[in-house]
Amino acid sequence: MRALNYITTVTIYRASVLTAEVDYNVRVSPRARNVTLKVNRANGLVVVVPKDFDRSLLPGILSSRQSWIERQLERFGSLPGRFELDWPPKILNLQGAGQEIDVSYRSVAGDQLRLSLDDNLLNAELPNSYTDENLADIFVQWLKKYATRHCTLIANEISLVTELKYEKLSVRGQKTRWGSFSSRGTLSLNYKLLFLPEALLRHVILHELCHSVHMNHSADFWDLLESFDENALEHDRQLAEGWKYLPMWLD
Repeated sequence: MRALNYITTVTIYRASVLTAEVDYNVRVSPRARNVTLKVNRANGLVVVVPKDFDRSLLPGILSSRQSWIERQLERFGSLPGRFELDWPPKILNLQGAGQEIDVSYRSVAGDQLRLSLDDNLLNAELPNSYTDENLADIFVQWLKKYATRHCTLIANEISLVTELKYEKLSVRGQKTRWGSFSSRGTLSLNYKLLFLPEALLRHVILHELCHSVHMNHSADFWDLLESFDENALEHDRQLAEGWKYLPMWLD
């Protein structure tokens, strides 16, 4: 992982102890419009700021996000298994597609960063000019294309069996939703579903397709959903913890 632009320290107040000092990295991004916080294995707490941002404002911003920071750091410490896939990833465990993909890296001439899949091996060609941000963007783009192909197959299968129809499928990177269904019949899915168990990926697709009949979460909606999946409520409960299946670099 390349060095970040600036390193400092912030004091986080916790309920269980008086204070705990946490190192954090500040990264300047010309594309950033707002301050964003991330936590990853290599650098811990990372603060991304716009160019020419007044860093004297950071203590107040971090104080206002104290609860979120504590939750993320607790997740980091309490779920070591989640962070076995370091950055850059050596394995993509795409449970939703039933495929575990090894990732191989090699340096190449030129300035084009490429990913190409050969059976269960994803080849990453890295030019000398690449950055970690470029590589992360390419991984996300590749995962979205992969998810589009796979989820279309699953959605068509479920639609055929249940007779629940949709007009169009869209794969995006929603921050807070696994999926949605529009009044125009567009089924929107989160590419991160690929990392969840297949049963949960299928649950999300079935859940959203049921909205083609009931555009709400009424009793009738749940009756319809459970008529196709008797474990729908349990799957919905498991989905609330779906984040634990995601590699940290996706955050």
